[in-house]
Amino acid sequence: MLQLDYDKKQTQKSVKDFLKYGRKIRSMYQSSLSIRSSSNYSLAPSYGNGGHSNPVEKAAIIRTEAKEEWSEIEMALSLMDDTNKTMIKRKYLSLDRIADSDIYLNLNMSSSTYYELLKEALEEFAFCYRGGELVAWI
Repeated sequence: MLQLDYDKKQTQKSVKDFLKYGRKIRSMYQSSLSIRSSSNYSLAPSYGNGGHSNPVEKAAIIRTEAKEEWSEIEMALSLMDDTNKTMIKRKYLSLDRIADSDIYLNLNMSSSTYYELLKEALEEFAFCYRGGELVAWI
């Protein structure tokens, strides 16, 4: 039988720490969609001497990583229970910060039910994200 021994509190903390950057990752991903490429445009422009701008090159790498990260987040969410997915998306990934009270009232939950289910949602995300990468195994 499969033993899934993990530290629930540390797992929840790992997910919270990761998702605190969720809005920024989403913003970078969405803003990178508006970049238009043309034959005259490069993410890392060359100067006359053939060198590259470190800040521009770094920004291009970060945008690429944000697109990949957002794809991984969306994959994890697609594997989750609908209610858990909704809580994670609204609390951590919406572009506008939504008060917890607005989230649980919109979901027709009491605050105590919401916070208990949020713990479960964080754990489910941990297991779904990159095959359990955020799980704190014992």
